[in-house]
Amino acid sequence: MAEFVFRRDDDAARHFFELPRTPRPAGASTQWLCFRFRSRGMQAASPASHFAIVLRAELGRDEAGVPRTISGRGMTLGDTSAACLPARFPGAPAEAFGGARGAQIESFWPGGNFLYRNARILDEGLRDEVEYRFHLHVRDDGWCALWLADARGVPVPGASAAVQDHAGHPVLPGRTGVVIALGRGAETGEDWEARFSDLAWGWF
Repeated sequence: MAEFVFRRDDDAARHFFELPRTPRPAGASTQWLCFRFRSRGMQAASPASHFAIVLRAELGRDEAGVPRTISGRGMTLGDTSAACLPARFPGAPAEAFGGARGAQIESFWPGGNFLYRNARILDEGLRDEVEYRFHLHVRDDGWCALWLADARGVPVPGASAAVQDHAGHPVLPGRTGVVIALGRGAETGEDWEARFSDLAWGWF
């Protein structure tokens, strides 16, 4: 199992978790990821920041190697409640778009993304010094699901979401990577940390 820690002074453009490819067994159709998450001071000092946690992932880089685009399907973790619908987007109708305060399913592609209003959990938002255990599944047909689990690994009642991603979203096909990256919001200047632990992934 792996761990990824992001601190306030880390450069979000260069400090992120990435597996460019993961082994996909023959016949497997679902990629999965599970992890524990705990923040220290982040929700207070950087309340509008959020992480993109992406399966079927690929980063598009500029000539200097800095990521500029992301493709895949997965989730956001943190506050996206102020997200605005892009002027132009393919696929799902505008009324299906909307941000969240805690976690929700999102699809990503070069030049765009889509936040699913009805595929969200933790509407009260994340809290510092609370440990969350997440599971994320993404299937070949674009079906995505996320849920919280308790300390025994049992799903928490009422803390799950699932959606069939719209076929019109131009997510790059055939990718097998995993990415966790930070989208920064306004900050108070106080120190903070976010820790992903017991990261595990695979296919079935």
